[in-house]
Amino acid sequence: MYWNKKVFDDVGVEPPQSWGDIMDLTPKFNAKGIAPFSLGGQSRWTNMMWLEFLFDRIGGSEVFQAVFDGEKDAWSNPAAIKALTEAQKLTKANGFVKGFSSITADSNADQALLYTGKAAMMLHGAWTYGSMKADGGDFVKGGNLGYMNFPPVDGGKGDPSDTVGNPGQYLSISSKSSKSEQDIAKKFFSTTVLDDTEIQKWIDSGNVPVVKGTREKLAAAPDKLDAAWLTFIYDTSSKAKNFAQSWDQALPPSAAETLLDNIAKLFQLSISPQQFAGNMNQVIAT
Repeated sequence: MYWNKKVFDDVGVEPPQSWGDIMDLTPKFNAKGIAPFSLGGQSRWTNMMWLEFLFDRIGGSEVFQAVFDGEKDAWSNPAAIKALTEAQKLTKANGFVKGFSSITADSNADQALLYTGKAAMMLHGAWTYGSMKADGGDFVKGGNLGYMNFPPVDGGKGDPSDTVGNPGQYLSISSKSSKSEQDIAKKFFSTTVLDDTEIQKWIDSGNVPVVKGTREKLAAAPDKLDAAWLTFIYDTSSKAKNFAQSWDQALPPSAAETLLDNIAKLFQLSISPQQFAGNMNQVIAT
């Protein structure tokens, strides 16, 4: 979760430490003509991130795991219904920028709303740091970008260290390759792809290398803002009690498309949490 420090200072408020704080901050930003959250809702998967974290923070990682495992009526778990309800509460409170359903994430328009101060906060992927640094003028370079893991929900069962996403940096070896081919690949990885020179190139480009134990090197990055960001990502990923895969990647393609369609409808307030759960339970049943 990102926030614009200058906007927060101008309004005279502190970053949220809980879901309750988010709901309390929402009318304060609206009163100043600032959207509490930027959101590229037309892309749909951006809305999904809100539900991924709310499901986890309210009910714990087992709530979506039941969906992933195909358990009957898993979407109707009381924690799931509460998470869906809280998402709609934020929508009804004008928590998202006006017209969010017509804003695309692919164009980076949602990021622009944050770094131009038209929105106070944004929930988005780690990759947006680089584009905001490149396109946002002095927003990142001037130290106006703040960030945190998604805050806890009061009374929720989820571990606040949990996170959600997809591995952005990884290497793999085909299980179909021979023992000799696997040995060659491992040697190539360790002596060429993952040597000290290559690791430094990853860091210099603003990315976390695919190597354990690189935290000290990340912290020593020449740009102190980059160093702080990279160590935050490293710590968030490595210390998470549960690192869940994004729902649309975890589920089969047909179920993922139904999911994204229903998420869009939920955020547009055209279906209720119960209708959402019912629609998605039918997908499990098939």
